[in-house]
Amino acid sequence: MGISDRLGKLVAPAPRQTRSSEPASAADPANEDLKRSVHALARQVGQLRGLVYQQSDMLTEALQRAGWQSDEDAAQQRSLQRALRAIEGHADIIVGPWTGEVGFELMYWIPFLGWLAEQGLDPRRITVISRGGAAPWYRHLTPNYVDLLDLITPDEFRERTAGPKKQVDASRDLDHEIVDMVRKSRGLEKAGLVHPSTMFRLLSPFFRKRASVDLVESFTSYRKLSLPVAAPATATMELPPQYVACKFYFSKAFPDTEANRAFAADLIRTISRDVPVVLLSTALRLDEHSDFQTAGASGVYVVDAHAVPQRNLEVQTRLIAGSRGFVGTYGGFSYLAPFYGVPAIAYYDDPARFSSRHLAMARSALESLGLGRLFEVRGATSDAQV
Repeated sequence: MGISDRLGKLVAPAPRQTRSSEPASAADPANEDLKRSVHALARQVGQLRGLVYQQSDMLTEALQRAGWQSDEDAAQQRSLQRALRAIEGHADIIVGPWTGEVGFELMYWIPFLGWLAEQGLDPRRITVISRGGAAPWYRHLTPNYVDLLDLITPDEFRERTAGPKKQVDASRDLDHEIVDMVRKSRGLEKAGLVHPSTMFRLLSPFFRKRASVDLVESFTSYRKLSLPVAAPATATMELPPQYVACKFYFSKAFPDTEANRAFAADLIRTISRDVPVVLLSTALRLDEHSDFQTAGASGVYVVDAHAVPQRNLEVQTRLIAGSRGFVGTYGGFSYLAPFYGVPAIAYYDDPARFSSRHLAMARSALESLGLGRLFEVRGATSDAQV
């Protein structure tokens, strides 16, 4: 079966979504005595909540000292408590800055923020900090987005985020500097903060293979992403109305070898015989991943999405969301396509080079949304499905 046929089999009409009517706003109480009583009760609830948090902290510390709770369990509980405290009240909340991998942002960080919103965090209070034009991924949470590549250069970003990508520690100087800049520029001096380390510590038992996907599902809320508005960068591109988006980059899952280069090139040529290919290529590296690049050929349109670094993810999102299907390296961008209802076939070289737990989580999340049929992962050499 050809690649175009496989993509065609994955495609299914998306269910029609109906917009629920907005609830009518409640009228203000006419009775002033009732108003005062409600306000007094609200103050008492706030005081009780503070006492509960205080007692919870004391209990966590006592259990840890007594050896009845591990350091990891205590850190997990404190992370959850900090996140829930941050969403209390009416103050603005800064979430981020996110500087890590696309896959973790889509599969864990954004769904974790979605779960916090379901706990009572008003979207109007949220200001998101990410990088590279990721605003469309957060649109269901808030319109308030700050791109840190508008605050620092791509070179500085790359230098100061070199090394481990998982933001398990909130004390990094770069993060403090970015948050301070956003607070001053947006008038958010009194805003609370939910740092990515909260999510990483909360879900650390899963990342360390000590817990199942049930833990992640308990603190995440997945949803299909809304189509981004056309960006100026994509509106001026002369592209065919029907195309397959391709993005092959070299990583642990798909290392830079002669065999993998030949495989990607052959696959692109094969697809382009049946349907035009838009190859998402980049001349700029912000992390350890390096894109596979090839000269444009008949039926192949090479797009450098990094012409404007602070909008590169926005451009790639628009191109993937508008495609007939996605083909490329297994990883974050192969997750992105199904979240927009686009079928994806992702390739790896050696299954030992990536964590099967993340693949299991991706499949579980997409299945919960009815999008599992759009996601397929295959070996590049054997072309066998995982």
